[in-house]
Amino acid sequence: MRNSFTLSKSAFIRGMQCHKSLYLKKHYPELEDTVSESRQMIFNKGTNIGLLAQKLFPGGVDLGVYIPNNFAKAFSETERLINEGQKVIYEAGFKYNNLMCYMDILVKEDGKYYAYEVKGSTVVKDVNLWDTTFQYHVITSSGIQLEDISVVYLNNKYVRQGELDLQQLFNIESVKERVLKRLPDVKANLDAMQEMLSKPDIPDIDIGSHCSNPYGCSFAGHCWKNVPGYSVFNISNLNANKKFDLYQKEILEITDVPDNYPLSPNQRLQIDSEKTGKLQINKSEIKKFVSALNYPLYILDFESFQSAIPLFDQSKPYQQTVFQYSLHILDKPDGTLQHKEFLAEPTGDPRLPFIEQLIKDIGTTGDIIVYNKSFEKGQLKLIAKAFPQYTNQVREINKRVVDLMTPFQKKHYYTAAMNGSYSIKKVLPALVPQFSYDNMDINNGMAASMSYENLYYEIDQTIIDKTKQDLLEYCGLDTLAMVEILKVLKRV
Repeated sequence: MRNSFTLSKSAFIRGMQCHKSLYLKKHYPELEDTVSESRQMIFNKGTNIGLLAQKLFPGGVDLGVYIPNNFAKAFSETERLINEGQKVIYEAGFKYNNLMCYMDILVKEDGKYYAYEVKGSTVVKDVNLWDTTFQYHVITSSGIQLEDISVVYLNNKYVRQGELDLQQLFNIESVKERVLKRLPDVKANLDAMQEMLSKPDIPDIDIGSHCSNPYGCSFAGHCWKNVPGYSVFNISNLNANKKFDLYQKEILEITDVPDNYPLSPNQRLQIDSEKTGKLQINKSEIKKFVSALNYPLYILDFESFQSAIPLFDQSKPYQQTVFQYSLHILDKPDGTLQHKEFLAEPTGDPRLPFIEQLIKDIGTTGDIIVYNKSFEKGQLKLIAKAFPQYTNQVREINKRVVDLMTPFQKKHYYTAAMNGSYSIKKVLPALVPQFSYDNMDINNGMAASMSYENLYYEIDQTIIDKTKQDLLEYCGLDTLAMVEILKVLKRV
């Protein structure tokens, strides 16, 4: 039964990562996990990058319309266009024996062919070399000799000014020499995959670091089904090698970790809390944190979205763009809580109106409480770089920032209900169980990011109004959550 299974580039990469994953994909596809919202967003962004990269080589014929519903048509059209001397083809399809691939961009110049594979990354990764080698093998074996094969990827040093400069946005890097070195290994691996797929039994491969490297496996739900939802894999900041070491020793439950197993003090505290069920509090450190706060307190949270293609001037690929904040203000410890909020209109660059309103709302004295200060402070620095007229104000704001995450990150306050995490989404229900995001239409940062970005293209006013309201409610709950967490710390 050798050479009886069709392998695409994605199937080959799956097999390089794990033979078991490829076997399940071919024989038991019903066991595959559903595509997550975040994963789908990555796919969509990759498609957009590919379409933009086509403009580097204009005038091509796009065969992507035949993928994935009519592979045979894509292959026959590719052959026809090549025979007719077409200079540029997008998504050219090639088949050799039971191997198939699509080349993002195929260019004929001076009678020679050049292939370009487009990636959404900002570097050429090792996995990119494997998939371009697979493509090179299929294309050249089908009869098309390639003068060169290159990877087209995003230039993370590019800063947009005015219209997109595609020549600056993308890097083009020849990988042919590296591809040729890997070609024998690709052929050997393909033979091994065909042999493995022809066998009656699922490969006996246990879970390991390969489950998430280079990509998260879509059969994780099946292969990890016997690992509890909260296990040794949730021990905070524990090296992956140690996690799998415990697993190989058949230690899955946190409570089963031996007392003499090498762990940091914070990791041991997490395990002891799980074993005893007791709340772990360092009262002196908590009191020190609370007593050092300077009123009025400005409790602040940002929301942002990330675009692979820089949408606005003074922005780079994959740069976060803030569009919203919620601000709860407490003038004194027993004072009245005041709420202010901002949501930029999705009609242009949100950063300028964002910073202008924040400066008005944030005052000039008192601590600014955030959760994970590296994000908020980093975003403010980026705004100051884009709009230098606000450099001094941003510098003064950042001097006042205090991180509410610190007591939890350092395990000064820890309960087993936090499951080893100091994320606000774990800390909040552990400290204030009555607070919940569960019934909200937008209930996490990823959903907020996607929802706002979609507003730039939405034309239904009802959907626009509903999304805006959902965003305000979600971000407002984030800062209100910090208010409630702070109340708990004050009671220690």
